[in-house]
Amino acid sequence: MAEVARPRPAFKVWLETDEGYMFGPGVYSLLRKVKETGTLKEAAESLGMSYRYAWGLVKKAEEKMGQQLLKTHKGGRAGGGGAELTEVGRRFLEEFSRIEAIVSKLSRDGLWMDESRTRNRVEVLVTEVEVEGDKAEITLRLVEPALLKLRVPRELIAEEGIVPGVSLSVELNSSLGSITKRGRT
Repeated sequence: MAEVARPRPAFKVWLETDEGYMFGPGVYSLLRKVKETGTLKEAAESLGMSYRYAWGLVKKAEEKMGQQLLKTHKGGRAGGGGAELTEVGRRFLEEFSRIEAIVSKLSRDGLWMDESRTRNRVEVLVTEVEVEGDKAEITLRLVEPALLKLRVPRELIAEEGIVPGVSLSVELNSSLGSITKRGRT
């Protein structure tokens, strides 16, 4: 019997506004190639797109964001035209690349599985409650010494020189958790 393949998530990342799609893999690939080749024509050809289609992708994205992604300059009969990314174009290229890398790492490393979750339980005493609008911030004090386990990227251990006995400052940002009332004080 054949081994069952382990499923993994697949994601397609794009940016949108309230009006819809704005910037995605097509425009991203095109901007990357323009940065490499220096022309929209060569970038489009290398991606198997017509120049007209590529120009349309860029123009639609620019219209949605209200800013220019490319600066183009025409050549004469002998050619010499070209394109370069504007500051906005460079920023979108960098940010989209960063977002795509994060999503890719989550997918590739299987961080979406329960194995990435390390559960911790600590006993605490509420020392302060601040209510602002529909949100509240609770200040807690550990009732007794506790251990916390964190799952971190392997690279962080080497980069930060983390070994037993090293003192660290840790900031936790929790989006999941549960609170159970233990008793009255």
